[in-house]
Order: sequence, then structure tokens, then C-alpha cells
Amino acid sequence: MKKIFSILILSSFVLLMTQCATKTSKAITAGPVPGPEQIMKEYTAAQLEQGKTIWQSSCNKCHKLFDPGSRTPEKWNNVLKRMIPRAKLNMDDGKLVRAYLIANAKTEK
Repeated sequence: MKKIFSILILSSFVLLMTQCATKTSKAITAGPVPGPEQIMKEYTAAQLEQGKTIWQSSCNKCHKLFDPGSRTPEKWNNVLKRMIPRAKLNMDDGKLVRAYLIANAKTEK
């Protein structure tokens, strides 16, 4: 009986830890982060505006919004890996938000 109880406790702990682990977004792909120029070729102005709307309505629920020009595309990519799952955005919405932020990101000089 003690052994069964120990196994149940351990299983519950493992399950809890896997559910609390930081999840990353599938909208963020591995590889080089596209620059604003590439994003502008891949997305229409309407799609970027939709990304802006999703970003404003979803991210503003939990914290203040940072200016898109405050970070480089690489920084936004790293932030969005964690934040898209937290905002519970689906993959398509996550891609639009990412595209909007990268299109308006700070260029390194």
C-alpha cells in the first residue's frame, strides 16, 4: 500500500512539473530570424495590421505594451517564444503578431 501511494505521489509530481514547464510557441521556427524587409515581402499590409490588433488586444491584458521599435527582431523572437503560449494564441495568430513586431522592430546599427 505504501509503495502504491509513493508511486501515485511521484506520478502526480511529475505531471504537475511538466504542466508548469515553460512552453514555447510552434509559430516561432528554428533558424535565422527574418528581417523586416523579408517580413514585408511575405505579409500584406492587412495581415500586419491584423497582427497589430491581435498583439494589442491579447498582450495588453497582462502587461503594458512595449514599442515594437524597442527591440531587434532577434529579441522579439525570443520574447515571443514564451509569450505566444502564455497569451494562448493559436499558431496563425502567433505568426501574425510575430510578423507585425519584426516588421516594426529596431534595426541594429
